[in-house]
Amino acid sequence: MLIEKIKKENIDLHAKGLDYYIIYYFDRLEYGKGDLEPHIDMENIYEAFLFDEKKCLHIYREDGIQGIMYIDEENDEILFEEQIAKKAFKSLKKIIVKKYIKYDEDEQAYIERVLPSKLILSEEAS
Repeated sequence: MLIEKIKKENIDLHAKGLDYYIIYYFDRLEYGKGDLEPHIDMENIYEAFLFDEKKCLHIYREDGIQGIMYIDEENDEILFEEQIAKKAFKSLKKIIVKKYIKYDEDEQAYIERVLPSKLILSEEAS
């Protein structure tokens, strides 16, 4: 996995073209598919994930707004998992997450990181 730090002023640029988003604001939760319009409310954001099946932009608040872009590489070992959403999120049926596998010095596998990959919304569910 390629990991790239993103400056606050470049977050909007890197957010373009990503298919899905989950944004935790201080006063609400937003999730969905497609480009964010008009943009992310940076003054009110607590944490966010903007992602598609190959990349994930993680935005978080720690001594100001920070961003990290995670990009899949060909040799990554990944397990996919479907997680069922709570009934309170009427249009969100499932979240597909990726679990990135690494190995320690004894060759024991562990999950290094878990990132969202795809949202299954009610209009897509079958």
